[in-house]
Amino acid sequence: MAAVAVKLVAVSSLVRPLLAGAFGVVLAVLGGRIFDAVMWELVLVPVVVTVAIVVAERWGSVAVTVAGTAAVVVTTGLATVSSGGSVADAYPGLVRGPSRLLSTEWPSPNDPSMIAAVALVIGASTALSVATSLRARWRLLPLLPIGVGGVVLVALAAPTRPGGWMIATVALLAIAFAGSSRDQPIVSRRSPVPERTVLATVAAIAVVGFGAATVVAWDDQGERADPRATDEPESSATLLDPIEATVAMRNTEPELDLVTIADRSVLARPTMPSRWRLAAFEVYDGQRWVPDVDFRPIGGRLGTVPLGAEAELLDYSSRFHTDELDLVPLPGAVVVVDQDVETDLDRVAVRPIDRPDADTVIDATAVTPPSTADSLVATVVRAPVDEVAASYTDMALTMAGDGTDVERLGRLAQEMRFSWDLDSGAAGAGQQLALIDLFLTESRRGTAEQFVTGFVLLARSLGFDTRVAAGFDVPPDELGSTFTIRTPHAAVWPEVLLDDGRWLPFDPVPDSEATDVDESDPPAQQQTPAAAQPPAAPPTESNDEVDDAALDDGGTERGWGAWTVWVRRVATVSAVVLLPLAVAVGTVLVLKWRRRRERLVAPDPAVRVRGAWANATDSMVDAGLTISPAWTDDRIADASSAVVTGVPHETRRLAAMSSAVTFGSRPREEASRLADDAARTAAAIDGAIRGSRTRWERLRWRLSLRSLRRSTRSPVM
Repeated sequence: MAAVAVKLVAVSSLVRPLLAGAFGVVLAVLGGRIFDAVMWELVLVPVVVTVAIVVAERWGSVAVTVAGTAAVVVTTGLATVSSGGSVADAYPGLVRGPSRLLSTEWPSPNDPSMIAAVALVIGASTALSVATSLRARWRLLPLLPIGVGGVVLVALAAPTRPGGWMIATVALLAIAFAGSSRDQPIVSRRSPVPERTVLATVAAIAVVGFGAATVVAWDDQGERADPRATDEPESSATLLDPIEATVAMRNTEPELDLVTIADRSVLARPTMPSRWRLAAFEVYDGQRWVPDVDFRPIGGRLGTVPLGAEAELLDYSSRFHTDELDLVPLPGAVVVVDQDVETDLDRVAVRPIDRPDADTVIDATAVTPPSTADSLVATVVRAPVDEVAASYTDMALTMAGDGTDVERLGRLAQEMRFSWDLDSGAAGAGQQLALIDLFLTESRRGTAEQFVTGFVLLARSLGFDTRVAAGFDVPPDELGSTFTIRTPHAAVWPEVLLDDGRWLPFDPVPDSEATDVDESDPPAQQQTPAAAQPPAAPPTESNDEVDDAALDDGGTERGWGAWTVWVRRVATVSAVVLLPLAVAVGTVLVLKWRRRRERLVAPDPAVRVRGAWANATDSMVDAGLTISPAWTDDRIADASSAVVTGVPHETRRLAAMSSAVTFGSRPREEASRLADDAARTAAAIDGAIRGSRTRWERLRWRLSLRSLRRSTRSPVM
């Protein structure tokens, strides 16, 4: 029977650390949401840490500390290695991992350094929670590191929200942990009804949990706060002149197979999209379309499916045939890519982090663009008319006529497509504004790229948000469930932004080349192609003297700036390190001061006398005296000489006053004078303890927790 009781006690002692380990598993699942996946290498971290600490507990606190630290270090390295990295990536990744997590968009790529940082947060939070849960006197303190780790991981998992099941699991674990921290069972054997304190605790947890769930999990009024800073890109697009690059690709000899597209949808589509975008451009500076595609690392999920667009999803695979193409062809708004990629904020271009080579296969899911027929009643997003496009407003109004936004733009495209002439060899085929103006206002004969630029300027003059897309336009007779994109398919086309967030393409380019020859030559200064730039002149030597004073001032400013940055960083790190310590010290001092104060301001003089003696015994306990619950006041006074010297008379006198008011009664006025005398005597005892110690010993005495612990505190009062 005794052996069974011992086993039950051993099992019950594991409840708290196992519950803390369960919290760690929840943190691991939450950490996986940073990468939009359940990552088993992260789930194993809290499991291994919990087992290591529980096993080491039998050898004492030092063994627990060593085992917990070692488990965190080892599991961090294992998580990094299992995710494709190496041990060399693990621990340097703890330095660069947090910065990469905050500089990439959600979901973060499965980079070993980022996984190492997340594994460290999970492991450290779990280790602290399990280690503190081994001591029942810490009560609910083990939930603090779990809460801190959860806040960090929820912030890094933005903009996703924790699921309702996760909040319910955390609430149940918190209630179970709160019950396990009690000295008595939650439900008494005499009554099946829980105690009032338990009911109050459960009610408070339910209210707080429901409020947090309402704010965090089901807040659809706006986007969640995201701590990630996406201001600085990792790299910029490699296309320096997208129009010229597209023309060069189309004219490549011999023709090359670039990528094969295959339909992976469950139900075969009647037709595949003909246009496959590589990038899009919105800035025209009067000379060329300026690329403004800044790439940032991101995981495989790039967006969400718009409401009502589920039927327009396309699952497809792209098999690359060359390493010259480093962008993924997209039929529309991309949703998911099966590997880590880099992209811009608007998702106009997607580039794998690992450059694809021949036979690389990338699976993706995207929303196909809407058709003109389905968008006749849609509204086009308005944009301010810029200075370049403003001069063509009257012309565009005449060509577009009346009707809905899409009807007017369609009429504009039809006018250009059927009434103007396509001539790939037209004189003045560049993208300079002078050439585009000549094309729009006089010749109405130009290249396909000039048709696209002209349409964009005309549409913008009407106030519509329009851009140029560059990619591939595959002829309908070459499309199928599987088809190959080749270099002659390189093309550009215009797109307008609809109010549902999708881009609608238009085709203003005639189907065939003009058969007649244009004899008119534009002015010589207008025939210079956009890509032909004069060589840069060599730098000329200057005889001007350098202003040394100016250089000194600049150096001083830079030095002062570096100094202030260093000071701010040191102050920030110091605050982060010292703030928890300051909070802990302040909490201990406030708790002691409040208890001593309550004893000395009691309305009953006898209680104040007894409180003064209790304060004195608390000071003795903090100084190192151990008081048995069976000791009398006189026994305590006799033993006090071990920790306080110089005031033996005052100690015995205060003990006698406490015994007198405990076992006798006095008139109120006499009792009040006795209470004042007791307070002064207790202050003298505190002064003697303080005066007999060094500065460091006084600090330890002030911050001692012996008088607050149930096992060591004074039995007085």
